[in-house]
Amino acid sequence: MPQNPKILLVDDNAENIKVAAEILRNHGYNVSFAQDGSEALAKAKKKDFDLIVLDIMMSGMDGFQVCTLLKNNPQTNNIPIIFLTGRTDSESVLQTFNAGGADYVTKPFNSLELLSRVEAHIKIKSNREKLETLNAQLIEANEVKDKMFSIISHDLLGPLGNIKESIELIATDQIEMERQDLINFVKAMRATTRNTYDLLENLLYWARNQQGKMIYRYKQLNLNHLVNENLILFDSMAQSKNIKLKSNIKGEFSVFADRDSIKTILRNLISNALKFTNPDGTITIDVKSYENDFIEISVADDGIGMDEETCSRIFSKFKNESRWGTKGEKGIGLGLVIAREFVEKHNGKIWVKSKLGEGSTFYFTLPTKNTKYEN
Repeated sequence: MPQNPKILLVDDNAENIKVAAEILRNHGYNVSFAQDGSEALAKAKKKDFDLIVLDIMMSGMDGFQVCTLLKNNPQTNNIPIIFLTGRTDSESVLQTFNAGGADYVTKPFNSLELLSRVEAHIKIKSNREKLETLNAQLIEANEVKDKMFSIISHDLLGPLGNIKESIELIATDQIEMERQDLINFVKAMRATTRNTYDLLENLLYWARNQQGKMIYRYKQLNLNHLVNENLILFDSMAQSKNIKLKSNIKGEFSVFADRDSIKTILRNLISNALKFTNPDGTITIDVKSYENDFIEISVADDGIGMDEETCSRIFSKFKNESRWGTKGEKGIGLGLVIAREFVEKHNGKIWVKSKLGEGSTFYFTLPTKNTKYEN
């Protein structure tokens, strides 16, 4: 049950409100009140109430009309409503439930009865919300599990099978090749192996992060060094597509962050840019001051770009379908999901600006010093 549950009392009789409010407030409830239906509807839209106690007989709109309007509004239809009524005949009681009421209390009301019914329906609402949350988490977990199995069976098993067969052909001397053809063959295997390894590493990072098993070691880091390390790492891949990797960073920049996380973010963003940049293109990394002791890092390419719909879901967990790079490289979006989660672990933000046929620029922010960023 929530602490200090919020209750709205609705009655056009001020004395009834005063008595009920005193009973509820003495037992830790946060009580608001309204003296007609219009006021009740307005307050219910502005504040997230845990329960509404609603008198039936009121001037203007009666309690049934108010209840119907509340139940027809998606913003308020989950709030349980207890009617206050002076009539206890079966027809009247049935009418309270048909109108959408969760329960009723007869007037003049007994304080113990009022408290027990209020507490019961607040607990029911709280438990229902917990079940809905758990159900949503279970559905998401099943979707993630299915997606992970799909990645393992198709995106990992397939390439590994090709590598195994290729090595088998060479090892058993089943294929004859000229030296240059053999070199090209091995280079293709190397690229497949590298992509498969990167995917597996991302998958393991992501799984550990979901289970809360990632260990983050925050310290002051030289961002320039981390950027340069990644540029060197991807130099051969860039050369294979004749893509220019360059840094526009002017000055020294320091961040308070976990080294492995930042290397993974940069690696995934640069790798993503390389996949979707045409041969002879350019990828540029830049850094500049942001706000509130943060800096902004950007990875820009002049590649194939994305439409607005793709941009809107590019960081969503397994929501974006596979995209193919300019040389047939397969991208499943997992690297961008991990980048988002690691950026958020540093209380940073990540976003993208892109235009079809003109390229994409990914931006993310990191803290520059140790304040409240430790997790």
